[in-house]
Amino acid sequence: MKYYIDYQHMPKGAARPLDNGNVVPIEANDKNGLVILPNVGDFVHIEFVRGGAEGFSGKVRSRLFRYFADGSEKEQIETSCTVNIVVEETDDDWGRLIKE
Repeated sequence: MKYYIDYQHMPKGAARPLDNGNVVPIEANDKNGLVILPNVGDFVHIEFVRGGAEGFSGKVRSRLFRYFADGSEKEQIETSCTVNIVVEETDDDWGRLIKE
């Protein structure tokens, strides 16, 4: 199975994630082994090391899993899953979360 994981930025107080904001796409598959995804309530920091895009931080507000199957019951079915993770900005003090 192939997995496509998108992280979306949701500014504090917004009703929904940004339509024109940065989406962080990640592709994984069963051959890559274990993929650890943050759960609702986990803290996440996204930092872009290239490309000049602005990173974002916050708590995971929601996770949406959408599964797609290509084929029929008699054929080998190839399945893929898209995971959308919304990261909402918070007032949390990140300095209190980790000591570097």
